[in-house]
Amino acid sequence: MEYSIFKECILEAMKERFPDDTVIEYKDVLKNNGVKLDGLLVRTEGRDISPTVYVNDYYDLLEEGEDFERICDRIEELIVNNRISPDFDPDSLIAFDNVKDKIAFKLINYSKNTELLKDVPHKKYLDLAVVYYITVNDEFIERGSILINNSHLKLWDKNEDEIDELARINAPSLFKAELKSMADTLSEFLGFEGEDEMALADCNMYVLSNDKKHFGAAVMLYDNILKEFAGKVGSDIYILPSSVHEVIMIPTEYVDEAARLDEMICEINATQVPAMDILSDHSYLYCKDKECVTY
Repeated sequence: MEYSIFKECILEAMKERFPDDTVIEYKDVLKNNGVKLDGLLVRTEGRDISPTVYVNDYYDLLEEGEDFERICDRIEELIVNNRISPDFDPDSLIAFDNVKDKIAFKLINYSKNTELLKDVPHKKYLDLAVVYYITVNDEFIERGSILINNSHLKLWDKNEDEIDELARINAPSLFKAELKSMADTLSEFLGFEGEDEMALADCNMYVLSNDKKHFGAAVMLYDNILKEFAGKVGSDIYILPSSVHEVIMIPTEYVDEAARLDEMICEINATQVPAMDILSDHSYLYCKDKECVTY
């Protein structure tokens, strides 16, 4: 079954499973790095907010052998379990007094997001962009965040600099910096102990993220985080953009050729990192003496 047919079959199946007064439709959703997804919206007529189900991933399940009816069951279950209470006020999610302490920032690729950046406040950082979001503790909001766009600024009567200032104050407390050696990171992930753990100890690589492992690459912009690490290791630092969620740092003394780092980043991005999570295709350099990042 081709994806276009699958998409329409899902729509018809959902129309059969929900009452006649339910509005069921697709919305094109622009995500990070220009990725466009098909969001299925199922809402009661007269209500402007509903859970969004991205059907693209479900097509992958179909191709892997999942039964179509079982996929429909899963989508229906997700929608029903995440229906929003009639008493819920969607405006409460974006009222400034309710969100001013929940505004944070993340890093994304500038050139890959030119279309998105037309509609969202941002600041350019090297060849990246700093954008802002509201962190939300609601399970029906994807990954617990709402990207701030220009209409929010107009609604709040705020400008980009004011939002940036708030985000830089809030982010370090909302998402605490977490710096670990690659040895510790892999040991936790793989459950290594003893000799296996010791074998990793000499890799001289460090993972920088936040305690939520979510949009953690932005931690490199926290005050003094790079300066303190460079001072600790007594060296300039190569920064490898592992994804939007983390970066890897290597003291320059352990790198023979920076170009090889870029080749490795490109290969990993092409084969292992989801398209929406790619941050950049090359490394960055933090200069200890100049206290700045270049590329």
